[in-house]
Amino acid sequence: MSELPSFPFAVPPGSEPPPEYAELRGCPVLPRVRLANGREARLATRHQDVRLVLSDRRFSRAAYEGTLFARSSESLPLITVDAPDHTRRRSAVAHAFTARRTRELAPMVEEVAKEQVADLAESGSPADLVAGFAVPFTQRVMCRVLGIPESDAPLFRQWVDPMMSMGRYPAEEVARAHAGFQAYVAGLVGSVAADLAAGRAAPGLVADLLDPRDPDRALSMVEVVVMTAGLLVAGYETTSNALATVVHRLLRSPELTSGPLDRTIAEILRFVPGNGSGGVPHVATEDVALSHGQVVRAGEVVIPIPDAANRDPSVFAAPDVLDLDRAENPHVAFGYGAHHCLGAELARVELRVGVTTLLSTFPGLRVAVPEADLRWRTDMFVRGLWELPVAW
Repeated sequence: MSELPSFPFAVPPGSEPPPEYAELRGCPVLPRVRLANGREARLATRHQDVRLVLSDRRFSRAAYEGTLFARSSESLPLITVDAPDHTRRRSAVAHAFTARRTRELAPMVEEVAKEQVADLAESGSPADLVAGFAVPFTQRVMCRVLGIPESDAPLFRQWVDPMMSMGRYPAEEVARAHAGFQAYVAGLVGSVAADLAAGRAAPGLVADLLDPRDPDRALSMVEVVVMTAGLLVAGYETTSNALATVVHRLLRSPELTSGPLDRTIAEILRFVPGNGSGGVPHVATEDVALSHGQVVRAGEVVIPIPDAANRDPSVFAAPDVLDLDRAENPHVAFGYGAHHCLGAELARVELRVGVTTLLSTFPGLRVAVPEADLRWRTDMFVRGLWELPVAW
């Protein structure tokens, strides 16, 4: 018996998906791979199959022990949890991320973007767009949503980067990061709880979680801490990397700015892979039929790969072309089903506002170094750029 290929596949430097994804397009069966923990898994790469695994309750995330990156399952409030716990926890925070609430937050997002761009301009050209804009912009937005002091934002990356690694950081550094971040968030939640107990006003989602309007949606103190940490990390880490990636792509190809911005951003999200681990492991709780007569047996691990699904030629014509005329774009960059990204609407606003503010403030914005000199994030759960030097 031949040895199974190791998964996750190595992420190439740059913004292309692992070459194995393209090789698997014509595969008549769900390929088998070997995970780092020694367990065997099957890969779902077709758009139809990925959406089914992501949305069908016969596939359990909680049944798989561990993750494919440095975060522990216990530190993730939603991504590795099934219903009913997932439903209960998500319903406790969903009101803060509805389309209506996101529209109400838009002026705040615009205010933060303008302030951060002013800081970037003051720092002078050239500058790093990641450290000077993308990260602090998205961090400050999440601080305001959650009710976290914005002055604490510079602390986060020292903890979050190691926690989001896939072997890039040594185990002892990851452990220190987990401990430091846990202590910070627990202290923050405790401080908000003390304010509420003393009758002092405490704005933001953390206060809402500690004093819910609906008792049926109440979370335990431990759950509030985990939820706060999870929302903070997911809310800035994924969006800041997506923002830098979108801006990089637009600066590489200025003609992309000629079309409707929302459509352009959606197409870039489809085209540029964002997940370094490939996907989230699911365990089949019973036999499930997928496309092309494939059957996943109960107990088998299946990993749906959104980045592969986003280049499925049966759904996207010329999938390897970044096509701004792609009117129908059912990409799954934000996931699908019950685990569809909670903050997708807010992320879209941040991406649109961030790009618009940057390009209108710096009409001559350009990448300040050759493409070969850019440092891409490898061995990390979220793909993107470590830095994006720009000039204007």
